[in-house]
Amino acid sequence: MHRRAFLKTATSTVGVIAWPSAKPAAATPSTHTETSFLLSKHGCGRATGYAETNKIITRDGKTHVAWLDSVDKAFRVRIRTRDRKTATWSMTYDLGEAYDNHGGPALTIDREGYLHCVSYPHHHPFRYRRSTRPNDASQWDDVIEVGERCTYPTLVCARDDTLLLTCRQSDRENPWRMNLYTKPPGKDWQGPRAILRSQHTGYSHFQEALAWSPDHRTLHMSCRIYSGKARHGHTVGYLRSRDLGVTWERADGQRATLPATAESISVIASDHSTGNPGLRCGAIAVDPAGVPHVLYSSAATQPSEAWIASLDASSTWRRRALRDVIASRWPGRGLTLPGGLTIGRDGRIYIALTLINPPATDDETVWGHPSSEVMWLESADAGKTFTSRLVSQRDPNIAHWLPNLERPTGHNQIDVPGLIYTAGTKGENNKQIVANDVYWYDAARAT
Repeated sequence: MHRRAFLKTATSTVGVIAWPSAKPAAATPSTHTETSFLLSKHGCGRATGYAETNKIITRDGKTHVAWLDSVDKAFRVRIRTRDRKTATWSMTYDLGEAYDNHGGPALTIDREGYLHCVSYPHHHPFRYRRSTRPNDASQWDDVIEVGERCTYPTLVCARDDTLLLTCRQSDRENPWRMNLYTKPPGKDWQGPRAILRSQHTGYSHFQEALAWSPDHRTLHMSCRIYSGKARHGHTVGYLRSRDLGVTWERADGQRATLPATAESISVIASDHSTGNPGLRCGAIAVDPAGVPHVLYSSAATQPSEAWIASLDASSTWRRRALRDVIASRWPGRGLTLPGGLTIGRDGRIYIALTLINPPATDDETVWGHPSSEVMWLESADAGKTFTSRLVSQRDPNIAHWLPNLERPTGHNQIDVPGLIYTAGTKGENNKQIVANDVYWYDAARAT
């Protein structure tokens, strides 16, 4: 589980492959708006997925952005850096291969500014790397493999630089689990510790996301537990840990027995209908007062709906419908995830969602639907009112989707969060090589 491995490509302590782009690219040119920049024309079918996996890190005048390309019959993990003072982008650096379109990168940063990245698997071990120099994405240390049969990483860094990595672990005979691995500073990866498990054997999905409290001591987690069979339903829920993931508790403070299930977590929403309920989660943020907020959506009714749920003083989840924010401007359109949620140090709420046009009648038709467009919502009054704008250029034949919103996962700095998204097809299967566009959206410039 902890053995050191080397990629078959030229990856070592001396650096990484620089994908041809000889000159730094100015941030101003764009294919459709002055606030967008084309990062790549080789994005795979999940180039900027998944929403629970942070791919953007800002620190000391630099913003590092990672995604997943598909070229030459292979999937490649890419990263570029934006110099915020000059508004220019570095060349594209290659961090190695991924197994398929599910193997995209997760990023965080420690106190000294070293970047940390996990990537590669779909039911395989992770490949973990640390940047060779602080706040520099051009060179990375050797690969270390972590875990087994893993998919869907979340990666955060604690106050003391302990790394916490969660993921789904599949199992041929037993219920699937959501595991936690930890890496204390200067030590090997430890674990796994099973935090969640399905109540059924076979395919399961947890869609967990992590967020720190303002004092960087309490770790909050949202999740969506789904067993893969409609009759088992979907459950959106919440847990938190005050000791770096050793123990977990519900919103009411009651200790959770691990691994927790859909019945023992704090339930925010659930749907046990016989059809495909289509609940999605994958975004959580904590406001300056320490209150967690969870973003989720459902395609059970049309148009599809999204909510932000906030925990009040009585440990009750209060939800705010978001579709009415866009109803007058986009009548008949629905809001769904993938999406993202970040709350600034001043309490301003930033949300990225997918705007979609029926007929998107269930979770499967929502996923990568050609009518998908990326929508930005923003609130300066704790969610009472929102402003909204369309991020992507409307095209009924091309899905603009998989928004990934920058958020604080470690020792990074966020004023207005950055956003990346994919323009193009989901692909016919996980191995298909496609050529999607990958965009950076400069929200600060758009305000």
